[in-house]
Amino acid sequence: MKKLLLTTLITFVSNLANAQTFEVDQIEQLFRPRVKIDGRYLFDSKFKDTSNVFNSKDVNAVFTFPIKTKVDTDIKLDLSSLKLKDILKNSVRIKASQTLGMMRVNARQSTIGFDSLPTKNNLTIAGGVLGAWLTKKYRIGFYSANFAIAEQDKTLPKAVPRFSGLIGQLHLRGLKRNFFYGVGATYSDGLFLPAPFFGGSEPIGKKFIFNYTLPVQINLQYKDDRRTLITVGVSADGYRTGIDYNKKRMNLNYTSGLAYANLRYKLNKNLVMRIEGGYVFYQNLRYTRTDNLRTNFQLQPGPYAQIGFNVLFGKTIWEKAFELFSNR
Repeated sequence: MKKLLLTTLITFVSNLANAQTFEVDQIEQLFRPRVKIDGRYLFDSKFKDTSNVFNSKDVNAVFTFPIKTKVDTDIKLDLSSLKLKDILKNSVRIKASQTLGMMRVNARQSTIGFDSLPTKNNLTIAGGVLGAWLTKKYRIGFYSANFAIAEQDKTLPKAVPRFSGLIGQLHLRGLKRNFFYGVGATYSDGLFLPAPFFGGSEPIGKKFIFNYTLPVQINLQYKDDRRTLITVGVSADGYRTGIDYNKKRMNLNYTSGLAYANLRYKLNKNLVMRIEGGYVFYQNLRYTRTDNLRTNFQLQPGPYAQIGFNVLFGKTIWEKAFELFSNR
């Protein structure tokens, strides 16, 4: 039971992170309007107790678009402290909030060697809203709510809705230093699970930043200029999808742990390219409700490769707020 809870938690938190386009690198990009496209290939991995193999290739596209943005300043003289720094801080109030829509489509083809129909074509379609606002203490509150279906092509007529959401707060401690925390929850075909999270960014010298999002990811970034960002780290990943198994619909849970290196290069102000490679050091497949059939399959480690692009448009709420403040 403890192992099932842990693997389900990893699947939930990693999926939640992907669904929200949540990134620990450059926290100010959390609500960046954009189109994000990724292609990934997981090379053959053998099952630990059979000669069969598992592999997968998938394409993921996320469209984040602004619905409503509000940025304004309110100046009210406060002389409770006569220091110029305190007067400016207490008298100028920036009001900022932003709501965005999110749509995500993921197409995945997996090969499960032992299955009588080894090639599985899976589709995930998700939509939702993301929101952020600046608090009175100049912290950033954020939330998201999402609806999704995740099914094999053979089970699409029996698709079951899945829901996820989170709420949290970000504390800024400088241009590169911050920490955030909150709680998320998911309901996925009869499974309800809440999950707290905590993370942040800590600069190490002028060019390195240590990022963490517990319990699923830690990484170290190197940024030499405004165009190039190199990241190395470890992360948990996974998904939960409906699947046809012996002519019955059930859920397949895939969980993994991986080490990776990522190169992100900004080609121009609107186009960003990403190349990633890594090694999946832990993999597990688990079927649910199989009526006494085997449910748990361990996989050998294996490499993967990924390439992606971001097409940026519009500005984040934070850029708008900073511009407004600097113009006053």
